[in-house]
Amino acid sequence: MKFWNLTKDPEIPEDGVLDIEGPIAEEQWWGDETSSKEFQKSLAKLKNVTVHINSPGGDVTAGAEIYSALREHSLNGKGKVTVIVTALAASAASVVAMAGDEILISPVAYMMIHNPWTFACGDAKDLRHAAKVLDEIRDGLVTAYEQRTGKDREELKKMLENETWMSATRCVEEGFADGIYGGEIRASAMASASTLTKATPEDVRKMVERWEKTHQKAGKAAEGPDSGLLAADVPNRNPRQPEAPSDTEKRAEIAKRAEIAQRAAIAASC
Repeated sequence: MKFWNLTKDPEIPEDGVLDIEGPIAEEQWWGDETSSKEFQKSLAKLKNVTVHINSPGGDVTAGAEIYSALREHSLNGKGKVTVIVTALAASAASVVAMAGDEILISPVAYMMIHNPWTFACGDAKDLRHAAKVLDEIRDGLVTAYEQRTGKDREELKKMLENETWMSATRCVEEGFADGIYGGEIRASAMASASTLTKATPEDVRKMVERWEKTHQKAGKAAEGPDSGLLAADVPNRNPRQPEAPSDTEKRAEIAKRAEIAQRAAIAASC
């Protein structure tokens, strides 16, 4: 039984849905050339791909190959890759999640990152070699997380060493996800620190402040004040580059969205 299933979207035949369920490569993929080629062949036939992930992780090589295939699909302009973490993206599965052009996570889902590990035997030289290999693999994982989050490599190494578990809200705060599935937290990212109140939950406040600091130099989005759309809803737009408020009416609308996000964050933390 395959741990992945890539099918066409029944509503949009040129697009596809990739479901990753259970341990990665527990029964098929690692050392299985047929499964790997089958995946790449199926992916090549599609345009936009939505990836659903519920996996505790598994073989790092298989996870890396899926990550690379999805990134190549996007970078070559074949289509957009949207990742949705439905319950858990741990270990190697979290690396696969980093392949998304947009990463969303269910409000009740989690992500976990940790150092790679293996079984080893032999003399002291063999064991030292195994440790060096693990360090090299760790550095590869750090690069994937670094490119997505923009975090310092040493900070990421510490997170891996501590086996870091992240709730949906923290994933957004730390840059491992763009938003909560459904858009509640992404809506609050439309706000500025000046629109938040004393009643704003601390996690939402930190997220908005972090977003402003990271993206204040980014280009303005072309979204109109009356469109009623989030940046993520506008085609061919980077969801991390929403338009800054330009008038009183726009600020009022943003404040309203922030209030909705606050209520959602409080509910998610209960």
